[in-house]
Amino acid sequence: MKTKSIKQYIVAGMLSLTAFASQAVDLEYKGFYQRLDLIKENKLDQITMGFYLVDSYKRTRCDLVSATMLAQGKEPEQVDIAADGQLLVPLSRELYDKFALLRVKLKDEYQNCILQMQMQVKDKTKTDFSFSELALITKQMQELVDEFGSFLWFMMPNVSGLHVELSRADSISYINEEFKSALNCQQDKCKLDINQKNQSNDMAISFDMPPQVISPWIKDD
Repeated sequence: MKTKSIKQYIVAGMLSLTAFASQAVDLEYKGFYQRLDLIKENKLDQITMGFYLVDSYKRTRCDLVSATMLAQGKEPEQVDIAADGQLLVPLSRELYDKFALLRVKLKDEYQNCILQMQMQVKDKTKTDFSFSELALITKQMQELVDEFGSFLWFMMPNVSGLHVELSRADSISYINEEFKSALNCQQDKCKLDINQKNQSNDMAISFDMPPQVISPWIKDD
């Protein structure tokens, strides 16, 4: 049950979407706002929620042409798309109140794309992490998981550590001796078991290239 919960609320949570013509999908802004506002409200400054469109069959990211925010009484606004396909949706109460929607144009008009959410570290340029920083990131991810569970927070899974998608398989340039046993890598995918009690400011791990994504890791029961 715990594994299903984390997949439901973190990895593959869907916002309402509808097909528009043959080359675009419309996404209600309400769902974006609610998730981003939850992070802001709880002052979770180390993490964010990434939004992507993925192929419903292959689970690979869809190629996007553009993203436009549409709202009542407002001129259409372009929304940036990151190099990895992340939709950089803004947090705006005005857009929420105006029932805005995000219209995303697809490169392949025949591709069936769905929205995927991914909790992740906010700063994608960071290459060095101390033990205390890793503990804080893990703690904030757990807090957000619990917030998703609302009054059923006690049924939500425990964030054991971090899942790190490396930019290159050999991009780890340093790892503290005390931390080596906590690291398990398969090519460019690594799992880091984090001890949140370790609040040392000593360097734990360093990369010569910023990881593509650092997201929660939940141990299988």
